[in-house]
Amino acid sequence: MKLASRVFLAVIVATSLTACSSFRFPGVYKVGIQQGHIITEEMVSQLKLGMSKRQVRFVLGNSLVPDTFNDDRWDYPYSVRRGSQGEITQYLYTVYFENDKLVKTEGDYLPGKAPLSGEKSRRYLEDMNRDVPVPTEDATPREVPLPDGNN
Repeated sequence: MKLASRVFLAVIVATSLTACSSFRFPGVYKVGIQQGHIITEEMVSQLKLGMSKRQVRFVLGNSLVPDTFNDDRWDYPYSVRRGSQGEITQYLYTVYFENDKLVKTEGDYLPGKAPLSGEKSRRYLEDMNRDVPVPTEDATPREVPLPDGNN
């Protein structure tokens, strides 16, 4: 009898523990988890070929993943997870330099302006729900005009 009660108790404990992980309260909001740099269309539109690294850093911010072996390529990763158990969606925007000048950009960025507060924040959250970064094969901007007006 003691063995049967111990086995029964072990089965109850095991099923109780597994039930906790699959139980969900109905109607509970799960926050989307964002990590990395949010690169927006507005930021990308400010980039021009020939910009210095300092100017690009001002527009896009510091790269979170600096490459110690290649300082001429900056990667801006961004990932989103819908809720606590949702699928992780990853994006990457990359800028390339030669002789400390911007020569090429490529990758994914979010449409619209950078999220701030109020109406802009609400629109950004709507964009997040749509999950539509703009994929680009080559988002290289046009060249920066020379100061004298000649290209």
